[in-house]
Amino acid sequence: MVRARRASAVIRFEFDSVREAEAVRQALAPEEALPASTRSRARISRRENALFLQVDAEDTAALRAALNSFIRWAIVARDMLEPRRKDNG
Repeated sequence: MVRARRASAVIRFEFDSVREAEAVRQALAPEEALPASTRSRARISRRENALFLQVDAEDTAALRAALNSFIRWAIVARDMLEPRRKDNG
């Protein structure tokens, strides 16, 4: 029988400003505040214009799933901050 090993990762997201980093941190805060699942737990912190996402998981599959979700949510939050540009072409 193969026994799953605990896994963890820390990802750093850099933003153009402290304001952008804080806006994305606030957007992700409700997801971080949810009770930890039986397989993973995430924590988000900010230092200046960088966010740090730390995920601890029971196994690599749970780590990958949590990272994929948080990375997608961070991208969506960041993209919502960018002004819309009209396509003139």
